[in-house]
Amino acid sequence: MWTFIIPLFLALAVGYLAQRTGLCMVRGTHELWAKRPAFLLTILLCGFWFWLILPSDMTLPESFSHQRYSVTLTFLIGGFCFGLGASLNGGCSVSTISKLARGHYHMLATISGWVVGWCGLSSLPLVLDYPAIPAVTTPSLSVVIVLFTLVALIFFIVPTERRAILLGIILFGVLASILTLLMPEWSPSQLLKDITAASIHHQHDRWPSLLRYLVILFLIIGMAFGAKKRLSLTEFTLRPTQLLKHLFAGCIMGIGASLALGGNDSQLLLALPSFSPAGAVSIVMMVVGISCGMGLKRWFKLNKHTKR
Repeated sequence: MWTFIIPLFLALAVGYLAQRTGLCMVRGTHELWAKRPAFLLTILLCGFWFWLILPSDMTLPESFSHQRYSVTLTFLIGGFCFGLGASLNGGCSVSTISKLARGHYHMLATISGWVVGWCGLSSLPLVLDYPAIPAVTTPSLSVVIVLFTLVALIFFIVPTERRAILLGIILFGVLASILTLLMPEWSPSQLLKDITAASIHHQHDRWPSLLRYLVILFLIIGMAFGAKKRLSLTEFTLRPTQLLKHLFAGCIMGIGASLALGGNDSQLLLALPSFSPAGAVSIVMMVVGISCGMGLKRWFKLNKHTKR
């Protein structure tokens, strides 16, 4: 019974914290360019708390240990595409669901596009090479040093008014890491990855269990509870151009996630803490893609004002 209840409770708490802290790599990249790197850095280190909560006598979960890949062009392109799509969308995978939970129903177009992009690419007869490398079974001392340095920076350098948000992201990372320890495949990207493998590639043993669907449901419920303000259905305005924009952005995100073997949620919670070179490169390229998307948006706005 507890093995069923605890993941749901953790998903509820993770969703609540994601909403309250405004956790989003797009926002983090904006802050990076505004010379406030602490927000993005705290997000990037979220998954590394896994090593501090892992019991010393416990073997790594199979889904976690099989996340290490060598760098290939596929990961570079995938990370960039996902970042570009997330920038155009105005949110990454987690923040897209957060916005949906706040009543921004046009994000359903993003999710639909994500499914279309991921499944569409996966259904093509492409032969992509993903060279796996041996798993890391124990964390290095540098992980502990980096995490405690981060906490020290938050308390001694970051302005007081910003500490609560960063500490909230750290708590998100700790709880998400516990959830990853109990259920490594819990993230939305992993769920979509397994659904695609089961339905398109006929790997029927990959069909997700009921618990995994419930975890995502409780994640959304937690986000709804954490929303400071929610749009009611009557307040929501449906605009076709907005739907097309988010559908297009979602397709790019889906293609990128398919190429990189996961969106930013999987990369942050599984690939990065497993010290995957491909995961690190994917995250860097996501930041580059988001930055390019920001530049494109600024360029279009300047052109509009010039024409007027």
